Amino acid sequence: MLDQTIVIYCICDEISKTLRIKDDLQCKMTHAKIMAFALMSATLFGGDYRRAHLMARYHRYFPNLLSHSRLVRRMHNIPDHVWMMIFLALQLFLRDKKQNTFIVDSFPIKAYENNKSFRARIFSGKKYHGYTASKKQYFFGIKIHMVVDLDGIPIEFIFTPGSTSDVKSLRELPLELPRNSILLGDAAYTDYSFEDALLELEKIKVLAKRRKNLKRQHSSENNFCLRMQRNYIETVFSSIVSRMPRYIRARTEKGFCLKILFFILAYMVNRFFPLV
Repeated sequence: MLDQTIVIYCICDEISKTLRIKDDLQCKMTHAKIMAFALMSATLFGGDYRRAHLMARYHRYFPNLLSHSRLVRRMHNIPDHVWMMIFLALQLFLRDKKQNTFIVDSFPIKAYENNKSFRARIFSGKKYHGYTASKKQYFFGIKIHMVVDLDGIPIEFIFTPGSTSDVKSLRELPLELPRNSILLGDAAYTDYSFEDALLELEKIKVLAKRRKNLKRQHSSENNFCLRMQRNYIETVFSSIVSRMPRYIRARTEKGFCLKILFFILAYMVNRFFPLV
């Protein structure tokens, strides 16, 4: 546990130096330590800041450890692009540049059940009202749309309201993939015009699973590729979700999304430096 915490801190410290983040001379904890604490809480304690705070104080991982409330405020004040730099740094260590086959899919993260909407404080709008087909139930929350490679390394991801369709979110993804790449997806990503435009402009071929009543069917070779490789992303989603508690506690929408981001980074940290 200590070794993994040290690795997390070293990565955060290098990111802070690269971005030239200057800490106030009066602050007790640097930005690197705040980021390391956040990732440690997601990696080892299921995103429970209080448990992570007790453990860090008991083992003296961080000198001059701030109080729980001040730690949370400092986390929220760190700009989003700094967290994304950690994501890109971990991706740099893990990603195989020779990979040209990727998978896109989404999974829901519920903030609360459908029958508890009357007392919701976050994600209470209609656009956050989504449906989980696998569980056949409605929820209020967000969706994570993610692109991974065949090694299970996240390449890109975005958060959208729970009601956003997969094909609409595919248009919002950056899709900064190598030319002549293949992007696999399920039937929800079928969009002929977008497929043609992406192939023509970016040389990225989208292979979305076809329903039997559609005219533009794939060849037997492409169907075999979809059948054998598309389900790899489900393993990635299961690994990320397994780190989350049953209910994610957050008072604000930003705090909720930050915790989800920490769980994604925790998955990548464990791939880079797994616990023995």
